[in-house]
Amino acid sequence: TGALPSDRTVVVERFRDEIGDWRMCILTPFGGRVHAPWAMALQVRLRDSLGLEVHSLWSDDGIALHLPDADAPPPLDDVLVEPEEIEDLVVAEVGNTALFGARFRENAARALLIPRRRPGERTPLWQQRLKSQALLQVARRYPAFPIVLETYRECLQDVFDLPALRRILQGIQTRELDLVE
Repeated sequence: TGALPSDRTVVVERFRDEIGDWRMCILTPFGGRVHAPWAMALQVRLRDSLGLEVHSLWSDDGIALHLPDADAPPPLDDVLVEPEEIEDLVVAEVGNTALFGARFRENAARALLIPRRRPGERTPLWQQRLKSQALLQVARRYPAFPIVLETYRECLQDVFDLPALRRILQGIQTRELDLVE
């Protein structure tokens, strides 16, 4: 690409892997709290625009997207998510993640919504997960359910850094940050 990722430069690489599938890597030093929601938003965006099931990995160093069965490289326009729409895309996707399920279980247990068999004894984790999944299926019908709202708040504010991601996307849009292919 001729550039290294920095706090002023975002590097995007698109290439075919060893089995012929398209891969796209977005390399930045902004960290996992920014990359995780960006990867979720890109999954939704590419799934909707290309009609493909996109797989993503993220770390502190960047995002890797795997696009099986794609005929052409993914367009760069899909990487450029509008700063105003990032939260809607992340909210649409985060509710279906293991992160959301785990945080919901913790919040429900803290709120004493997951009953114990015997007070004073620990409930095995697998039983907590089953009870939590059942409770979450019912709670999803009520979007304003307090534990669901708290779980979304925790994921979007405590785990992810959406304000920083918005600033980065705004910087790319206004050309304050360089986007190198």
